[in-house]
Amino acid sequence: MRKAFLLLLSVLLLLPLASAQPYVTVFEGRITPEHGIAVGDYTVTVLKSAVGTPYLMLKKGTEILELVPFDFGHEIERDGIRVVMGSYTPQGGFVVVSVKPKLVASLKPKVGERVSFNGTTVEVTTVGAETVDVSVNGVVKTLEVNRSAVVDLVALEYDRKAIRVYVAEPASEIVNPDYAVFYPYREVRASGPVDLPITITSSSDVELNLKLGILSLPSGWKASFIYGGIEVGEISVPPKGTVSLTLHIEPTGSGVVKFAVGDFTGSLEVESAGIEVSIPYLSLEAEAGTSLSVPVAFKGAGRVEFTPESIPQGWSVYLTDGKYRLRSFEIDGSFTAELVVEIPRNATLGDHRIEFEVNGQSYALNVYVYKTYLGEPAKLTVILTDESGNPIQGWVSVGGENVTVSPAGSATFELKPGEYTVLAGAEGCSQVKEDVRLSDGEERTLTIKLRRAEYYFRVSLERDALTITSGSGESVAITVENLGSRDDDYRVAVEGLPEGWSYILSQDSKGAVPIASIKVPSGESGSAYLVIIPPFNAESGDFNATVVVSGSKSKVELPLKIHIENPASLRVNVDNPTLTVRAGGSTATTLWLDAMGTVTNVKFTVQAPSGWDVEVVPSTIPRVGMEDKDGVYWSTGPAQAELRIRVPKSAPAGTYTITVTAAGDQAKAETVVTVRVTQGAGSTWLGVLLLMAAFGVVIWLMRRVGRR
Repeated sequence: MRKAFLLLLSVLLLLPLASAQPYVTVFEGRITPEHGIAVGDYTVTVLKSAVGTPYLMLKKGTEILELVPFDFGHEIERDGIRVVMGSYTPQGGFVVVSVKPKLVASLKPKVGERVSFNGTTVEVTTVGAETVDVSVNGVVKTLEVNRSAVVDLVALEYDRKAIRVYVAEPASEIVNPDYAVFYPYREVRASGPVDLPITITSSSDVELNLKLGILSLPSGWKASFIYGGIEVGEISVPPKGTVSLTLHIEPTGSGVVKFAVGDFTGSLEVESAGIEVSIPYLSLEAEAGTSLSVPVAFKGAGRVEFTPESIPQGWSVYLTDGKYRLRSFEIDGSFTAELVVEIPRNATLGDHRIEFEVNGQSYALNVYVYKTYLGEPAKLTVILTDESGNPIQGWVSVGGENVTVSPAGSATFELKPGEYTVLAGAEGCSQVKEDVRLSDGEERTLTIKLRRAEYYFRVSLERDALTITSGSGESVAITVENLGSRDDDYRVAVEGLPEGWSYILSQDSKGAVPIASIKVPSGESGSAYLVIIPPFNAESGDFNATVVVSGSKSKVELPLKIHIENPASLRVNVDNPTLTVRAGGSTATTLWLDAMGTVTNVKFTVQAPSGWDVEVVPSTIPRVGMEDKDGVYWSTGPAQAELRIRVPKSAPAGTYTITVTAAGDQAKAETVVTVRVTQGAGSTWLGVLLLMAAFGVVIWLMRRVGRR
């Protein structure tokens, strides 16, 4: 039965939500016979006839508007009040009483729009295309277009153009024929604690024990019942007697207190009148980038609630006593605070309105900006100092621009307004990072104190080029300056040396006192010698090496050019430096190749008469001279090759020379072989016959000429 009634009630309550004026439920419960509730001037009472039939009576003042049987689902609506009847049991009839609330405010559908009244705050939190979200004392409701919603005694209505706020008067008392409760006023304007006198008159023939309670109280308020100077929670009323007590209220602003005496409920609306606010100025002029400090005088007793309302974007507004920023505080008498208005440097020219609330009352201050820095670049000067505050030379990076700081220790940047990360450092110091925000046209000086790094050093070589003879060592001095705050050991390595080369870190230039590292105390310098030793067979030439010096946290690489000179020499000897061969024949002799030092990759070339076939076998010898075997150098002795010569048949008899050249990686040598070519016997007689024939021809010609 009750579920059916609640379903019917839900339908009835939802129907008005789309209408122009929503209803607000102020009472929902069971009324016992001969009892009733009062809502404003209206009284709803449950009665019984002589035969026990229940009735519901609706009165306005002394006028009876309705007197109808108490039937389930029956509804009465008169002059802005509606009563829906539910089930009836021996405990009484269940009724729901709703009233049309009063319009108290109209808000624009804009985020941040708000209104406060009687301790209730209504604020627009979200605005969408078809809906808005509205907060009522923290309870958020979503309103659709041309729909409404109810939160407690507050009704909301939205039609795209505005959000209308309605407030209903609560059901304030329950009438009981056994006793009557009287208090002289329902609204009071006070500047401090309020004492509400309450008189209870009994019509019963027996003593009544009535519970006392506070039903609702605004946040931060205090309320209690006082009888005979003592706080009580229950009161006894003698038969046909009267008892007086006091409801003591300590408000902190404006609001409504609801209380109960037995079955009777009452309410008292308290309007705070204790705080007077005085602002001496209505409109001020200021330059962008400055702050205004406006005195605000408070007078009275009670709590002050300060809330900034409408503030231009980028501006800052707060209330201060010179020590703290104030939001809520108590006063008793007079008190003056400062309203601080901070104007950004990019504020536009013209009027700007500042709005704030004090205890729900709105106040405003106009500020006219006559000068602005909108769009102007900012200037940032960075000063670098050491731990003692002395300027030092270093580097600064801001917004992708890197600047070497002058010895005076400062660098200046011209930047667009915005947020930047400043990186700064110096030799021997740890890098520092700071974030800054620069406004339009702002000129700021930023001092950055640099601290010495725990481990940092500087290293140098005595010279960056070495000339070394193969088989002997050469040294270069290394100097390490420890710029860190801690002592450190520095290790030295050489990279890029050819195979077979070695190096020693030594205290002396000859490498006689090897050391593992260079130990240098903080703030001091240390030196050692790097001795580089090539092998005996190192080839002459130039190459680049890298000296790597490593500390605890970092390493430094230094280039080193090395020129190697190998004094090796090469000799070529011939067993028979003079050879004789007939034309068309061949001959050979042995070549002996020897070296001082080591010569590698020796190749033979020959220079012989045209048409001759001359070669050296083998044509290449890999190594001649000294050889390294397990760290010991020994001579391999001379190498042997054969010079082979073939003379063409057409070669005339005579003496010829052949030059043999042996060229290795480190040296070269050459020798000359003489070859005497002879002819055979048949050839000699043929020559004689030719000569005789020639002489015969000459004699015959002479005789013939003589006859003529």
